[in-house]
Amino acid sequence: MRDDRQFTCCICDEPLRPPHHILGQRAYCDRHFAKVNTSRAGFWQAGLIQIVSMGLLSALVAYLASLIGPLDGPALLVAGVVLAVVPSAIWLVFFYRQDRLEPEPKGRVAAVFFLALILTDVLGRRVTDDWLQVRLWASASSGTSLAASILISGITWQAIAYAAVRLLVYATPEFDERMDGIVYGTVAGLGVATLLNLRYVLDNGGVALGPGVINVVTAALAQASFGGLMGYFMAEAKFTRRPPWWVPAGFTLAAVLNGMFSWLIGEVSATGLSVAYWRSLILGVAVALAAFFTLVALMRRSIEVTLRQTGRSS
Repeated sequence: MRDDRQFTCCICDEPLRPPHHILGQRAYCDRHFAKVNTSRAGFWQAGLIQIVSMGLLSALVAYLASLIGPLDGPALLVAGVVLAVVPSAIWLVFFYRQDRLEPEPKGRVAAVFFLALILTDVLGRRVTDDWLQVRLWASASSGTSLAASILISGITWQAIAYAAVRLLVYATPEFDERMDGIVYGTVAGLGVATLLNLRYVLDNGGVALGPGVINVVTAALAQASFGGLMGYFMAEAKFTRRPPWWVPAGFTLAAVLNGMFSWLIGEVSATGLSVAYWRSLILGVAVALAAFFTLVALMRRSIEVTLRQTGRSS
């Protein structure tokens, strides 16, 4: 029987003529079908390039800060706001571009990002700073600060990222493959990180350039990676038969890592980040990088699983 349906490329919306390139329910033009079938060694290459680039950015800003000297007033505030926003934007572009099967609608991505950002401000910060007043008592001992970082901060930030994904995209047609869970999870995590970094800048009237860039770059990487790990568990639960504890386990893992990261950065900051900020970079990035490269492996696996399950036809 002849198929008279009209197909358009799921990525560029170009009208297609037979023979059609179909993966699952998605149709592709010749150009994007070739990209879909490209070997994914690029996942690791892109990840390494991104990490090296952000590391060089941190080193460059720290070096320039030592040459320029301290800023004050509006100049310091503007520099701090730029540092708070730019790393999140760079990471957002990186993770978005990894979804080569069907890039998610930009409007939906923006909605998840801003919902997470808003919830972090109107709800998350109220829980940690106003209602529980963590800063007033958590520093009593290392054990207390670690417990507070995991059980309060880690769970709160991760719950916000989960809510943004669950409320806006999880049950929609756009969430139709495993990679979508990772993409939307990282976007939600970046929404959390952006607000936290902005408040870090504004609450301190700006930041010193050296320690400031280290704080915001590592925070953006960490929150994105933790959100992506959680999103992977959410996607697996949706597309594969998993036990009831699967998503709670993924959420718990991400929240614990989130809390550990906050605790490591906070402990070093308390000893004088402006003096020994490279120690903060080493300790914080150790956790963030472990989560990030685990996420890179999961991104590659998600694409490969989708390709195997959908099969290929032309």
